[in-house]
Amino acid sequence: MKISYEGDIISAPPIIDEVTPAAMIPFVLAGLTAWLFWTQVVPRQLRGLQVAFQTGEKRYEVHKVTSSVEDVKNLLSTQGMRFGVTTYLFALTGALILFFEFMTIRLGLSEGYHALSLAIGLCFIAVPAVISSGSSLGAQVIKPIGQGKATLQDSNIWRSYSYVLLTILWMALVLALGLVLDILDVPSFRIFSICTFVAFAPAVLAYGRVLGSSWQALRQSSQKIAKGEASPFHNHKPNAKQQAIALIVNINLIAMPYVALNTVISIMALSISPELFTHSDRVLELPEYRVQSSIMEEGGVLGFALIELFSFIPEDGIRVPMVSMVLLFLLLNVALIGFLFVYEVARILFLDVQDVSGKGGIKLADSRLLRAERSQQAKVLNFCFTGFAGQSMLLLALAMITFWDSSFLPQGDQCGVWENSICNVMQKDSLEELTWMLASGGQVAFIVIWARSRKIGSSLEDISFDASMGEDRARMSQLEDVIYLKQKAIRKLVMEDEWDRALKRIDSVIEGHGEQLEGLDLLRKTDAMMEIYAAMGRWDDAENNAVSILALRGGREAQIARLMLVAASLSQRDLAEAKPRLNMIPDDDVESARLQWFASLMQPKKRPLNSTISSLLSMDPLTKRNIDLVKRFEQNIATSTLKMRNTPSDRMIILGDAARLRLEGRSGEALNLIERFIKKNDINNWTHGEVVRSLLHLDEGRVNTATNIAEKLGSNRSRHPHLRSLLRHLESRGETISASSEPTGIEWLIDSGLDWVQAWPYRHTVAPAPAMVTKDLQKHAWGANAWIAHSAEDTLDKAKSKGNNGWKILSKYKDEKNLPPCLFTHLTGIIVTIGGMPVDLGLPGQLNLKAIRNAGLLDL
Repeated sequence: MKISYEGDIISAPPIIDEVTPAAMIPFVLAGLTAWLFWTQVVPRQLRGLQVAFQTGEKRYEVHKVTSSVEDVKNLLSTQGMRFGVTTYLFALTGALILFFEFMTIRLGLSEGYHALSLAIGLCFIAVPAVISSGSSLGAQVIKPIGQGKATLQDSNIWRSYSYVLLTILWMALVLALGLVLDILDVPSFRIFSICTFVAFAPAVLAYGRVLGSSWQALRQSSQKIAKGEASPFHNHKPNAKQQAIALIVNINLIAMPYVALNTVISIMALSISPELFTHSDRVLELPEYRVQSSIMEEGGVLGFALIELFSFIPEDGIRVPMVSMVLLFLLLNVALIGFLFVYEVARILFLDVQDVSGKGGIKLADSRLLRAERSQQAKVLNFCFTGFAGQSMLLLALAMITFWDSSFLPQGDQCGVWENSICNVMQKDSLEELTWMLASGGQVAFIVIWARSRKIGSSLEDISFDASMGEDRARMSQLEDVIYLKQKAIRKLVMEDEWDRALKRIDSVIEGHGEQLEGLDLLRKTDAMMEIYAAMGRWDDAENNAVSILALRGGREAQIARLMLVAASLSQRDLAEAKPRLNMIPDDDVESARLQWFASLMQPKKRPLNSTISSLLSMDPLTKRNIDLVKRFEQNIATSTLKMRNTPSDRMIILGDAARLRLEGRSGEALNLIERFIKKNDINNWTHGEVVRSLLHLDEGRVNTATNIAEKLGSNRSRHPHLRSLLRHLESRGETISASSEPTGIEWLIDSGLDWVQAWPYRHTVAPAPAMVTKDLQKHAWGANAWIAHSAEDTLDKAKSKGNNGWKILSKYKDEKNLPPCLFTHLTGIIVTIGGMPVDLGLPGQLNLKAIRNAGLLDL
């Protein structure tokens, strides 16, 4: 049923081809309205976005991402948001152009629709709608990478291209469907409606999945806020405005399952017996009623029944508005939620609670990443604007066109120059059918996911959502030094090579200090594990913990965690992921500058160093040593001529030079190099250095000396990971007994007894494996530290000449006996520091040395 006031038949205005001054009015008003909506409404609606992430068994922390309008504006101005913002504004402007075009006619300012306005308005809606379908399809089909590590999910540019390819393939499938339907002699209007519905089906399905899986969490939260109580996601008592908004959301959420169920029942009834639903004579005699081709255009069974019920109201002024409002809600429920509630969709996706409140949702990003990284926040909002707004605007536009029995839709000779083209395709029956198909499709998708989620969501009461933990932790952090007696940081212990003390500290941190300090203990544990993993070169694990640190702290004061994230991306050779992270670290800090320099090494043509960083690094001794290492890599020179200082970073460089000498078979010279350094600097406590000394004696055939050194170290430093690897090797030769198992798991994978061959590339990011057993290990080694190809011959030159295929040279190292034992414990590449602690970034074999020189990166 469609309604016309007072029984008047509204004649559709014609389409006029000429451009009159009145034609400019819709453009001006639409642009102004869209600008006001974007600058005033959207920032306020997105204020207060929150994210919930798991911190324990059935325990979640809730943190705010956007606290103010300024936070939202900064987020919307992020580079990754530009596409989503543009798509949303295009769709909004297109719908407004159509609306104001109609209003100019109703106000007598124009005699008909201007062809230019309609063309631009429809294009502005159609293009975002196609993007909406492609975006939704990609989000559901392309599996997010990085489920096991904290990587950005769109770090590869080819993933963006895959979205475009998927969209093209999907539209090709729709075209093929149209051809099949044409062969089957399906009416042309139905071919258009079916194919268009299939084209936009991914966005419809995404709507159902997101809202269906999160419905119960939103329902419980909005219900409490509407009553004036704090909810699991809002730990403060709401004000009157928040209560009013929550009440509206709550009412709509209550109605959603019933409306969706009405749609399902209506479709089933219609498929069984279309003739079953025939209105009484009382309805047929109403002046505003016109017979429809399907009850779906009347709001299904529920709409049919309400029309019959309201027909008993004799007063037109009461009956007509009531029927209109009910039918508008039933028909436009999906469009209203997709458009007006796009902000609620954003809140749902940011909260990321679909796993605990339902089943079948869409996961776009790790919830900790949403808290920690602006690029991930932009990604989720991008999906909201591209995946929902486009399709919803299309549905709103269709509703405007087809309402009141398509009385505003020009047909036949009213179309003017469009009569035999666009109007021939966009017919009354096809547009009306498409409207209810899109609306019904979203409701069917919702009810299916909602029904599957009922059992899971019913246990929400058993889960603790703590929205105050962040504030409590901030207060407790002020007393942190007192509570933990100013204990030395893990990274300080690692810098002093006190691995045993560091691991004992890990033991105590894991044990915790009771429930009262639970939040602070979690922070300290995460911080400690981040630093110890970075020191071991386990960058995937360090990255995961760094993301958690930023999520728990809020990110601004956690500068070390941000540096860790950059270092992790660079170690994983993921420049696309590193790019947004590099933008979040300062330029005036030497530790940040070193990371920027390494990123430029990997992309010398795309990432020139700015003058601030160059001047900062020109005075940095560690950068001079790293430049020297790159030059030596180019010339195949194992050792440096620079004077080494007695610092943690220079010690790592010395040990790395010893590894390169071992690859040349010059272990005796390497031993002299280390012993001169120890003697000159009067070093008495350097476990890592002693481990390497033992290995060098072993290379030279002095097994007893090597064993004595190892056993002496093992008597009081048995938890040192490099020493444990040495003891394991000596045990394999029958020389000694290896150390007991390490409870923290901080050890080299080969010492753990697990399958190190398969897991090595993921565990030890920049350390070549003990043996290149597989092609994957060979490729990993070449990308991790290309010095592994160094030898007394010219193998490194051969490998470098092959570029990305340099790994093929490593096929001769398939057995541990082909390499010096435990070489992985001290073969280093580029060394940088994070919080003063030296970490190894390796040295990828794919470096473009010529471009690096041309960029001046070796002339600082």
